[in-house]
Amino acid sequence: TTKYRFQYIEFLHFPLWIIKDASWFIALHYESYANVFQKISLLFALPTILISLYLIRISKEPFKRIEHSIIGTWLVANSLWMVSELFEVPLSIGALLFFTLGLVLTFPYFRILFKK
Repeated sequence: TTKYRFQYIEFLHFPLWIIKDASWFIALHYESYANVFQKISLLFALPTILISLYLIRISKEPFKRIEHSIIGTWLVANSLWMVSELFEVPLSIGALLFFTLGLVLTFPYFRILFKK
């Protein structure tokens, strides 16, 4: 069913996210593996963000759309921060902007949550 497929995709992006973050950690703290794990973290960041964008697009109810938007902004911010640290690229301002957008989206999210 459509609901099952939606949940499958929704649940799929969490393990991708943890693999991305674990690879980032390993790349920063284990120099002999840094080159490999930098690439793995980038490899897993892309599908994680794409799944998040897809979930935003297909979400029908406003609460789920905002929820996925908050997660999406967090993933983009987190990935920009990761690239900034791993490759010494000045993307911290971009990360800050996406974290801020995610924080702003929490206001309508909580308004809907507490109405229910």
